[in-house]
Amino acid sequence: MRLLIRRLAIAVFLLNVLAVTWPVLVLFRSPEPLVFGLPLSMAWPVAWILIGFITLLVLDYSEKNDKGE
Repeated sequence: MRLLIRRLAIAVFLLNVLAVTWPVLVLFRSPEPLVFGLPLSMAWPVAWILIGFITLLVLDYSEKNDKGE
């Protein structure tokens, strides 16, 4: 199970890199629509930062449970 979660975390962070770099980010550069008061060009990277944070929390939780802490 730990290996699966690690591989999923690697996949999420690779998607994160792709999502916030030039070819994909250009698709979300419009000032409209507003997402929680932020333009889409700002909400897109913020969403990926939150996804990365949640991924790290899940990874940390799984690592602690596997060690028996």
